[in-house]
Amino acid sequence: MGKQILQEMCINQSDLQPRWRQWGEEVKNLDTIVVKRCLRPVDFDEIVTTEIHHFSDASTIGYGQCSYLRLIDRNQRVHCSLIMARARVTPIKPVTIPRLELMAALVSVRIRSALLEDLDITNFIEWFWTDTRVVLGYIGNESRHFHIFVANRIQQIRDHTEPYQWNYIRSADNPADMASRGATPMKLMNRKMWLDGPNFLWDSNVPFVPCQKEDQV
Repeated sequence: MGKQILQEMCINQSDLQPRWRQWGEEVKNLDTIVVKRCLRPVDFDEIVTTEIHHFSDASTIGYGQCSYLRLIDRNQRVHCSLIMARARVTPIKPVTIPRLELMAALVSVRIRSALLEDLDITNFIEWFWTDTRVVLGYIGNESRHFHIFVANRIQQIRDHTEPYQWNYIRSADNPADMASRGATPMKLMNRKMWLDGPNFLWDSNVPFVPCQKEDQV
């Protein structure tokens, strides 16, 4: 939220000092947020499935993503934890929401590359999630020619991922909504989904809604 306030000050030249002070006071509450360092519970048995789920989202004020490690042990117990997230403010020059959603999806792909270098894991599966079918249509389309802005980002996404890895998620279930809209420390504390991922990741079977080539954009 600090970045959003700074950007608004640059655009509007308005007095946002009260909001800035309030944000500064709220930041002090970050000390009360506890994040477990270990991604694997101490009582977990032998891991049989390892997945990384990347979620992206965009709004009029920002866009971003968050990634979760999902583990399943041989007793079919499931554990999920946040491993990385990234948030950015929208460009000063107006950009349409579908393009911002595409930019958010590309951030997920770039974070994926960073995680592959940092995580010491093998034999894992990756999935990507977005709450806009327009982006899924972009990624799954193999025949339509797009404007260079869209085409370049689609190419980067498809250079590192396959269309079948991309899935649709309802906005209400998308944890990346907090990355795109910003959140106070108190809101982070009260949103279990941010640190633990959406509830469906804790189910034994994840309800995939894959990208389809016939999606219209």
